Amino acid sequence: MKADLEDLNSSTLPKNQMLKNAILIVQKYLDQLKTLVEANPFKSEEEEIWFFKTEKPKFYRWLIFYTELFAIDNTKPIRGEKALKEHYNDQMRYINRFFRLHEFHYQYFRLDSEELDRLYFLRGSTSSKLEMSLVPRVDPSFGTGHEYLFSSFKAYEMLQRYLSDQLTFGKDGRIGNKRNKKLAWTGEIVDMIELIYGLWLTGQFNGGKAGLSAIAEVFQRMFEVDLNRYASKFSQIKQRKGMSKTKFLDQMRDALQKQIYDWEGEVAGKKKL
Repeated sequence: MKADLEDLNSSTLPKNQMLKNAILIVQKYLDQLKTLVEANPFKSEEEEIWFFKTEKPKFYRWLIFYTELFAIDNTKPIRGEKALKEHYNDQMRYINRFFRLHEFHYQYFRLDSEELDRLYFLRGSTSSKLEMSLVPRVDPSFGTGHEYLFSSFKAYEMLQRYLSDQLTFGKDGRIGNKRNKKLAWTGEIVDMIELIYGLWLTGQFNGGKAGLSAIAEVFQRMFEVDLNRYASKFSQIKQRKGMSKTKFLDQMRDALQKQIYDWEGEVAGKKKL
């Protein structure tokens, strides 16, 4: 699916048509996924929970993302930079309202909680906390309602980044078009989270007044990584056993100290010569 979307993005089709085609591509693969599930029943409740909580949203989020982006693009003002910015800001406010409306479930999603998974991600189960009127009709053989919410959270966070880029850098006219990237984070995400917490706790931004989530959002946008569950991953750091709880920061310190000692050694050697 990603390969098909990348091919589409590199085409010369108008953006409106690209978005339509993207929706069709994602729907095609969701249909294939449903066929695969029907042909291979889940072996346990744990496997079913994993699928609807983690695996299907990886696909479903793109359908929601492109559908919303198509609507945003088709309702934007024809001219006027100020009007366009207000249009994007309206969409940002809508997304924030959606998160607030589903605040309990959004926090459950952000923290990667597990306590209510059997209620949320087993077919036939439901929750009185979920406003089902806000959720599209769910195919009972291939959905739970909460899996739609989790997919929406992922999609709307993607839309937030897209809209933020439009407001900051201007129009790009492509689907998911990436600006010329000079740096790509290729290390472990948990290492980035360790770094972010270190920067936050030592007050390196805005005189120490910048919040943890604001710092994480900057890293997420800058390096295009998923930091939605940084709090959960930090819990993994706190629970480390048999190794330093600040493993990455220790590695940075050791590498820096070694380089400084090497430089000092080179300088001392040149002075002797």
